Amino acid sequence: LGRREEALAQAEEAARLYRQLAQARPDAFLPDVAGSLNNLANGLSDLGGREEALAQAEEAVRIHRQLAQARPKAFLPDLAMSLNNLANMLSELGRREEALPQAEEAVRLYRQLAQARPEAFLPNLATSLDNLANGLRALGRREEALAQAEEAVRLDRQLAQARPDAFLPDLVRSLTVQGKCFTALVRHSDAVRVFTEAIRLLTPPFTQLPDAFAPLTGTIVQDYHDACQAAKQQPDTELLAPVVEV
Repeated sequence: LGRREEALAQAEEAARLYRQLAQARPDAFLPDVAGSLNNLANGLSDLGGREEALAQAEEAVRIHRQLAQARPKAFLPDLAMSLNNLANMLSELGRREEALPQAEEAVRLYRQLAQARPEAFLPNLATSLDNLANGLRALGRREEALAQAEEAVRLDRQLAQARPDAFLPDLVRSLTVQGKCFTALVRHSDAVRVFTEAIRLLTPPFTQLPDAFAPLTGTIVQDYHDACQAAKQQPDTELLAPVVEV
């Protein structure tokens, strides 16, 4: 809902409480510590505390790796999620070479999990493919990045067709990543097409919950304008009118 300062306070208290519980009963509460650390890392990152967020994400990965070594069936999904989170935190700090192996490992784990239980893990696989695409694009590996982004779009489109309320935002994010990959490859008309679809899909949820979707919407609209300029096309004012109104 965009109330990030309030969210951070809750995440900090949850992490403190779970640490206290885990000291007495680590077998029962270490997984909760790791989960709360990931939440805390995201909250800190949203508010610009990136170095602090990285420390929380690194600790979450260490705990989840330890748990997954002992009980892989139970904790491999949590490890994959923590690796994605860590990759994001490293990327935000410009440490892209370090981020890439984390993103690649997350994709490998989610692919393995999705083969066994697609209904549970295909959404996570799509998200991890987007993260990997971003990492590859940042390192100049643009064709590889596009391939990951296109797979993510295919998965999210399939999920959104079955459950639009749940997965349309994920499809929009994947389209955004794909559009950025097209831009990096100087395929500006393709980028305009993809960003146009993303804006069309995102406009209804944005108008309903503007605070929650404003950052994503703002990013996509800016990307769309940049792509139109690069492609020497005029932006579609009818497409943008509902967003501008809000």
